[in-house]
Amino acid sequence: MNWIAAGVIAAFAAFFTNRLTYRVWEDTALLGPVPLAEEVIKTMLAYSLGAGIFLTHLVFGIMEAILDWRGQSRGLPAAASAVIAHSIFGLVTVVVSQKAGMLGAGIAISFLVHALWNAVMLFRTVKR
Repeated sequence: MNWIAAGVIAAFAAFFTNRLTYRVWEDTALLGPVPLAEEVIKTMLAYSLGAGIFLTHLVFGIMEAILDWRGQSRGLPAAASAVIAHSIFGLVTVVVSQKAGMLGAGIAISFLVHALWNAVMLFRTVKR
């Protein structure tokens, strides 16, 4: 059950970290600092608490989905996307970490996948 606590704490920590980051870099924060901070926070909290990394990422995605669904009128598609994307980032972290034998490798690759995901989402929104 540590994964629930890790996911919730990570979501709150990332929320405040992201707010500060946006003030400095605005939307470009989504391409570097935000995904880096989120992947490090989620994974290291899970590791520190002895929680499942994948499940921590899933809970984080659910927390982000609640914010997306309630707060910014992006609705159900954005909420579902948050859960799916963060679950994928968690899966990438676990698989790469296990294959490489290094947690840092998992974080690095999940950061790159997350940044690429954000770039695609930004491109889609700008294109509209």
